[in-house]
Amino acid sequence: MSAVYNPPGKNNSFLTVPELAELLHVNEKKIYKLAGEGDIPGTKITGKWIFPRHLIEDWIAENSYGGAMSDRLIIAGSDDRLLNQVCSQTAIEMQQSALLSYSPCGTRHGLRMLDTRRADACFINWGQSDTTARRHLGLLRGYKNHGSWIMVRCLQRTQGLILSREFTDQQLSAETILNNNKLRWAQRSPDSGTERLLEDLCASNGCTYQSLRSSTVRNTERSAVGAVSTGSADITCGTQAAAHEFQLPFLPLAQVSIDIVMTRRTYFRTLTQSLLNMMIKKSTLSAAKHMGGYMLPEKLDVFTVE
Repeated sequence: MSAVYNPPGKNNSFLTVPELAELLHVNEKKIYKLAGEGDIPGTKITGKWIFPRHLIEDWIAENSYGGAMSDRLIIAGSDDRLLNQVCSQTAIEMQQSALLSYSPCGTRHGLRMLDTRRADACFINWGQSDTTARRHLGLLRGYKNHGSWIMVRCLQRTQGLILSREFTDQQLSAETILNNNKLRWAQRSPDSGTERLLEDLCASNGCTYQSLRSSTVRNTERSAVGAVSTGSADITCGTQAAAHEFQLPFLPLAQVSIDIVMTRRTYFRTLTQSLLNMMIKKSTLSAAKHMGGYMLPEKLDVFTVE
């Protein structure tokens, strides 16, 4: 019985540098450059680059004109009611020509998904806003593939403390509230920017984040505010828009920027540009005004992550 010849890597789950170079018809030096800059899916094991075959096939499809991946945009990260509406409206306008998915799983979790290419983009917020975006850029530099990312500043929102209805019409300061160890908190995931803001607020008002009495931990803002509204908790950190929706007392304390992070390649895709254009449309401005506590820019500033 004669043996069947298989080209190198034909039935392997992983490709080596020479095999990938042969597949793409480029020299090995180019493969090392793409891998080192995070532009092609691969990993180093015992000092040698290997490339999962199925991810390479996806990567080729994504970078081909009209490829299977070019009509899909998966966004993870920060939870925001207005951004959810923007994503939904963009998806509706694209109809069957594209798929846009938004998974609000928290800033840090979303960045891990972006860094491992399980998401195409990530909405982030990480504490109080600063005009230079220094805090956000510093956060991004902690991720392996940040050198291929850009960041677009989308909006600002007012955040603070949302309290149960029994506090209606009471004049309370942030210091008094944060140092009241009898209050039951609806807290968010440690990966969320809201919890990072709460840590900052505690530090600036003479208490520690660890001293807060937690009654529940919720993955989304709506769930956390819902816990306060139904009496499962007395207080949570959240947005003015959420407090307005549930008709709960709100103490504004900070302006927070929400930015979207992605690779340069993702930024220039048609679907991404449609989403970004939706963020500055009059209909979005009208929705933001109705929700309350949002400030939208006339144009979106773009930052390079270096």
